Amino acid sequence: MSNWTHPTIGENVVRVRPTATVSDWLLSVAEVLPLPHRAVPPYTLGEAVAELGEYAQAVDASDWNSRFARNNRHSLRTEIQAQSEAIGRRLGALVAPLLDDLRDDANQEAVVAAATKFGEVWHSEIAVTDAFRDLCAAAKVFGMTSRALRRLSAIIASQVGPAAHSTFSLLSHAADALVNTEEDLARWRDAPIAEPLTEEHRLEMAKDSLVAAPVGRVVVWTVFYRALLSGMREVIGPMTFLRADWALPNAFELELHDFPERAELRGIREKVSWLEDLNVEALKPENRLTLVRIDLGERQVAGAEEEARRRIEAVISVAVEAGGVSWQSAGAATVLLDGKVRSSSLGLTVRNVPVLEDDTYGMGGTAEILSSVADQFGDALAKGPMPERLIEALTSLREARMTDHRDVLFYGARRVTPRIATALEDHAIELFASVLRVPAADLAAALQRREALSQADRRTVGQLMAPFNEAWSRERYEGRDELERRISKYSRGGVRLVSVAKAVALQDEIRALPMSKLQRADLEDALAICTDPDRERQLLGEMWRETELLRSRHRRVRNAVNHGLPLHETTLSSIRNYAADTSRTALNIALTWFKNGDPGAALLQREEKAWTDQMDRIGRGMSWAEESAQTGEES
Repeated sequence: MSNWTHPTIGENVVRVRPTATVSDWLLSVAEVLPLPHRAVPPYTLGEAVAELGEYAQAVDASDWNSRFARNNRHSLRTEIQAQSEAIGRRLGALVAPLLDDLRDDANQEAVVAAATKFGEVWHSEIAVTDAFRDLCAAAKVFGMTSRALRRLSAIIASQVGPAAHSTFSLLSHAADALVNTEEDLARWRDAPIAEPLTEEHRLEMAKDSLVAAPVGRVVVWTVFYRALLSGMREVIGPMTFLRADWALPNAFELELHDFPERAELRGIREKVSWLEDLNVEALKPENRLTLVRIDLGERQVAGAEEEARRRIEAVISVAVEAGGVSWQSAGAATVLLDGKVRSSSLGLTVRNVPVLEDDTYGMGGTAEILSSVADQFGDALAKGPMPERLIEALTSLREARMTDHRDVLFYGARRVTPRIATALEDHAIELFASVLRVPAADLAAALQRREALSQADRRTVGQLMAPFNEAWSRERYEGRDELERRISKYSRGGVRLVSVAKAVALQDEIRALPMSKLQRADLEDALAICTDPDRERQLLGEMWRETELLRSRHRRVRNAVNHGLPLHETTLSSIRNYAADTSRTALNIALTWFKNGDPGAALLQREEKAWTDQMDRIGRGMSWAEESAQTGEES
């Protein structure tokens, strides 16, 4: 039997090939310092303390001493203790007083402050230097294993953050400084190197590399395909979307139209090779390409491309969740630092999908929704990005909609099962509650109130319009279409809006339409609901009881999904509409919070007020039709 095994996928070992004669311990440091290929970010003491601080910030003060919170805090204290034992002597001495401030976690605000202070020190130059010295000291110990050294190098990766993961990471630069020749280092640094190059010089250069993350004004350019705009240029906060077949010819050749980003495109043209490919591909009629520029402001270059995509995808997720089709990344991106190209991908990837590639209806719908997003959220996004938990909730809902979404039906996207969709929606609801800083139970109750009102609205309006449905199957009636237009219209999104006041005022004309007995019964029932407050109260009571059952069943389904309990497909299917509708309402509440900054509790009170206002109006004896006539609102 063989006495060796293949390494597991994802555990690629970094091998340093030295180009200079250096000490064995320097080779050891250089070998373990860079993260392995495709390695996940390490979890160290810094992450454990940050997790405690974020938890303290997210939990409501009234729940801080609940049994669940105490158990979670105990788990985090145990984690912090274990991780603190893994750090070296120098770094340990530096952070020990800060850890003392975290031991007593009874004061929630004090925990947040202590964790914030710890994070500042953890990522500071002095802490990174101490961690590097700890790694070097350990590497000099005879018999030290790579596993022990990698635990110490993981701490440095945690401290430098995203800069540890980029293609040319700070950790790789530091490793090069330890083992490369003077000539190679001089060429890389574009500066002379002191000769002879001593170990002290190498260590100093390596240390300088670890704390030298470039900071400045960062801008990212990237490209999406299957992406249309309603115009040629759309601005949403710090993001600018440009139709590639318009922007590039005007920037490079035609010069018929000026736009604010034209000079920057011209300036980076020579150093961004994929712009030429994009200029060619954009003019092909089968391609729908959009160029996106996002200004990330003052920050590190490291992680800029990932952050840009995350923010852009969050905005696109709003459109996809509302029914639009997903944009696809063309794999091209360029990062600018203070106006100069810092990094750039080599090529452009446009995958032509044969099925409905020219689906201008779906892509056009996305463009309209995106334009609406620009109108509603441009100002909010200009002030700052969406919170991480809101973005995660958006991403979860976007994935949950992939049960029968247009992306699935026409573009080959992976279909999500109803069970997974339910779990994702449940996760999103918890995230929305966290973002809004309200108890999840309070949010669920407010969503139930809104759903009861919505179901009453949909049922009544559907019955009012029953005589107009499937009119093609009945005899021709002069004026039917005109009558329908007088009481209803369609929104830009294709939703039919009905004026209850106009329908009641024209009830005799509607009754004259040819219809089945069932449609007539539906019509008369709807007219009674709209004109008789007692009948409307009865309907709301019915809808409340129905949604109460749905909410309880939904809770059972979520428990079954999360804990692997028996769950019949019929039971699961019966709550899918309720789960989708309530999660969509929760998203609207959260987006309103992001847009206007209203407290989450106030937004829930607004949802409750919609119910109490309707019941108060009914109690005053005012009918639905009378209110509709006063306000002019459509359902």
